[in-house]
Amino acid sequence: MSRWKHRPQNLTPTLSDSLARYLAEISPRKKGTATDASIAARWLETRLANRRLASITDTDISDIANAWLKDLAPATVVRRLALVSHLYTVARKTWKHRTLVNPLQFVDRPAVNDARERRLYDNIRLRGVPETECPRSEIEWLIRSTTSAELPTIMVLAAESGMRRSELVVTAKRERIDLAHGVIYLDDTKNGQRRAVPLTPWALAWLKHYLVGRPSRGRIFSISPSSATRAFARARKRARRDYEALCARYGRTPRPEYFADLRLHDLRHEATTRLAEVYDMHKLAKVTGHRDTRMLLRYYHPSGRDLAKELARSDLGRRQRARLAAGLTPALLAQRARPS
Repeated sequence: MSRWKHRPQNLTPTLSDSLARYLAEISPRKKGTATDASIAARWLETRLANRRLASITDTDISDIANAWLKDLAPATVVRRLALVSHLYTVARKTWKHRTLVNPLQFVDRPAVNDARERRLYDNIRLRGVPETECPRSEIEWLIRSTTSAELPTIMVLAAESGMRRSELVVTAKRERIDLAHGVIYLDDTKNGQRRAVPLTPWALAWLKHYLVGRPSRGRIFSISPSSATRAFARARKRARRDYEALCARYGRTPRPEYFADLRLHDLRHEATTRLAEVYDMHKLAKVTGHRDTRMLLRYYHPSGRDLAKELARSDLGRRQRARLAAGLTPALLAQRARPS
């Protein structure tokens, strides 16, 4: 029997004990088990670790959140607050501490604006330097700069398909890849829905090359999500160093924006932006796995001319052009409308 079953109901556990129970009973049912453990470790470092849940106030939580905000992004702090808030909900509903009040409901969460706009640079040039020495795109520099055997394929698939990091390195299975038609079927995604991800010709060609001689079942990558992120950071650092060395060799001034503030997740943004030119919003949501199509609005930037051309090519446009061709002109209608 669980050691937590014998605790008197009128005595709430400490935050430390509650986090341990949460990680043991609740986190394994969630997709972010490793993330939960990391966040719990940060709470255990606070002065609240040995306080009983009932004694923790919203002021205590706010003080800690404000201290974190001095060094951390708002989104990181919000995730930490969300875990403890859910812990209180579980304590009330599942662990039967009915009188427990969740102090997080009185805490103002920091505003989060984590929408990324970083695109890949694909026109890197040094005049007089051949492309064999100076690749044109950042992703080519990154492929050259990594020592990982798996990261190049991960980066290409991310930048071409829009799959998330975890979907690429954990969810994607070899037996669920249709190489004949260029589709990866994902059975366990972030939002809990199955998804079919079409591959561009470049992504399909790269994936076929990577899979030669590899097992026909199971995960296609052995690397973990966190290891992929670290490998990407190392490749980005090497790429910038190599780019600056090349500029120095030819007496050129390096551009500061190349490789700056580039993250692995930005490759998903790059793919979504490109695919927005191919699919309408509802189809794109099926490809990328966005549950709310409003999140995709920022990827659509049609010009007035593009919208006018699309309208002219539509059924409505064709019907109206047919009426004009048949002689039903605005001038004729205006003449008919005049009083006799």
